[in-house]
Amino acid sequence: MKPFLILTLCVLSTAIFQGCKKDSTDADTTTTTTETPILQAYIGGTVWTPDTLTTTLVHNAATSSKVLTCTGTKSQKRIVFSIKQSSAVNDSSFPVATYNVDGSSNVNMSYYTQQLTTAGLYDFVLYGTAQAGSGTITITSVDTANKTITGTYSFISSKLNYDAEGNYESITLAAITTGVFNAMPYTFASN
Repeated sequence: MKPFLILTLCVLSTAIFQGCKKDSTDADTTTTTTETPILQAYIGGTVWTPDTLTTTLVHNAATSSKVLTCTGTKSQKRIVFSIKQSSAVNDSSFPVATYNVDGSSNVNMSYYTQQLTTAGLYDFVLYGTAQAGSGTITITSVDTANKTITGTYSFISSKLNYDAEGNYESITLAAITTGVFNAMPYTFASN
């Protein structure tokens, strides 16, 4: 009788432990996907991906120039950059190249933060701009059929601070680094 009891206990124990085995198709298994952001950067070391994005390419027939402007906004922060192309043709293309902030008005990069104004409203106020030599935009591809543009950007935003008498007090800096734009859609207009 004892051998039968021991055999029965072994069979029951095995059945119980087999029933407790985790199935690989349990409902608590999750799958994650990584989506490439359309526009992203690190502001002061923290990742920033805008939830509002506007990119335009405007041809000006009077000056034969084009201006590519990108504005991204999220979490009370806004980045704006623009590139002006002289002697441009009236189409939706833009040159693949590296554009540096050089003190001219051809490449501009700015960083804004949302602040309470004297009127009691929240508005985006200029935190700083890229000075000559402190900003770069690289356009790596332009798809004119789908009107998308891809590339990288980075800049140091700086603002000089003055006291009530107009004397220089300090400088405020913000590092916008490792910026990317991936197949960023743009609209084209001509005026």
